[in-house]
Amino acid sequence: MKERLAYKTALALLGGVAISAAVAKDAEAVEPEKQPIYSNTIGGLLCGSASTSQCKVPAGQRLIIEHLSGFVFEPVSPKQNTVVSMVVTDPGLGLNGASFHTFSAIKVNTSGPTDVFAFFTPMKVMLHPNATFWFSNVAGVAVSGYLVKFAGP
Repeated sequence: MKERLAYKTALALLGGVAISAAVAKDAEAVEPEKQPIYSNTIGGLLCGSASTSQCKVPAGQRLIIEHLSGFVFEPVSPKQNTVVSMVVTDPGLGLNGASFHTFSAIKVNTSGPTDVFAFFTPMKVMLHPNATFWFSNVAGVAVSGYLVKFAGP
């Protein structure tokens, strides 16, 4: 085991990239239920930026959200922040289209007739299979985390 670890360390120091496949395989052996990553880019499009483009957790899996970021466009005004809400429908959590989390977005720019606000936050949220979520008041949002296999009760 020590020789294998030393070998991986040497590879990392020499090239960095060669080790990633070996580490990913070892991580899978330690946590086989954890999928590599989740992103809300379905078919190249971001879901979750409106009630008409909700993200849905795949059947048979739980979603663990670890980070999100996004931006909001609003008409020019003197205000320096605005609010974004995460709206969740997840019967496993007892939520039926309720605002689950609220985030503060700060003004980062004014471009013509538009103020641009940005938000980002690390977080740890678990959603059940087939749960849906979206964010109110956003122009775009990026969600990342991982999926965990779920056999159910």
